[in-house]
Amino acid sequence: MFDWLYNAIGTMLSWFSSLFGGSYALALLLYALLFKLLFLPFSIKQQKNQIKMAKLAPQIELIKAKYRGRNDQPTMQKMQQEIMEFQQKEGYSPFSGCLPLLLQLPIIMFLYNIIRNPLSHICKLGDDAVIAIHKLVNGLESAAEFKAIDQITLISGIQNYSDKAAIEAAGLDFATLPDFTLFGIDFAAKPSLTAISWLVLVPFIAAGLTWLSMWLSRKWNGNGMSAMQTQDAQAKASMTMMDIMMPAMTLFIAFGFSGMLGLYWIYQSALGILQTFILSRVMPMPKYTAEELKAMRKAQKAAEKAQRQVLKEQPKYRSLHYIDEDDYDTRPELKRQDGQKSQKKNSNMSIDSPEIKD
Repeated sequence: MFDWLYNAIGTMLSWFSSLFGGSYALALLLYALLFKLLFLPFSIKQQKNQIKMAKLAPQIELIKAKYRGRNDQPTMQKMQQEIMEFQQKEGYSPFSGCLPLLLQLPIIMFLYNIIRNPLSHICKLGDDAVIAIHKLVNGLESAAEFKAIDQITLISGIQNYSDKAAIEAAGLDFATLPDFTLFGIDFAAKPSLTAISWLVLVPFIAAGLTWLSMWLSRKWNGNGMSAMQTQDAQAKASMTMMDIMMPAMTLFIAFGFSGMLGLYWIYQSALGILQTFILSRVMPMPKYTAEELKAMRKAQKAAEKAQRQVLKEQPKYRSLHYIDEDDYDTRPELKRQDGQKSQKKNSNMSIDSPEIKD
């Protein structure tokens, strides 16, 4: 279904590699840079959205101040509803920043499939040709065995196979064969903690840059509201969880696939850090002076004091809830006038009432 897209990206990688003498490791860098430029308009829109949010932060903090100290669910729902209505009124959408990530995920998935199957998508070999080469290099007898082996692994076997003419007769043009080496490191291999190689550093570098990109993004796009503690405990917990989960997921995936995938992740994170730095300087977040923060805190305290006064002045009512006999699992025993206990059997039976004296 997506063969045309696989072929297009594979052709692009082949052309990029020709610019670097056949190195696909450097071609991936150009590929990552291209898609950063393609998604730049979305990143600019996301930066504008964050600037708008920073400008709305003082007003949102004042809304929260009205409800501070009340943690019951109806109050929290009312507060969130008021914040959402305020954001909609100002034209801010908290979900607009998710669009660039959602658009990039399919492209990354396509790239992963292309890197894992370079003979099919880069060398443009059909399944029959790939199976024939598998049989030559590894002595495979069935298509099931062919599907169980990664094509990246097969490339190493092709390069070490003695009968090059037989490989070419099966349909492979050696000029199109990807070169996954860079600085003497074979990125076609899978990183392993048991193998002593520089390749094992790739997953850790990728995970570290993933964490660093998130940390620097918050640092460079800080809006000066940290002193006001704009984030509640739940938001801080979610951010901490993301700081742990994203690098851990990167580390796990990078160890599970070819080193080329980890290398691409490094390129993406490094370019993302550079992009965030440039946007934070070209489109800086609004900063608040000490006097402005002091005025905001004063307004918060005034709002909280007014809220406490309103709650204090509200009349207190006794509950008028009527407890029906159906509210009891076991009907209570009622004491009669003569001191004996009586239990109501049904709704039609009457219970002796105490004597009412004038």
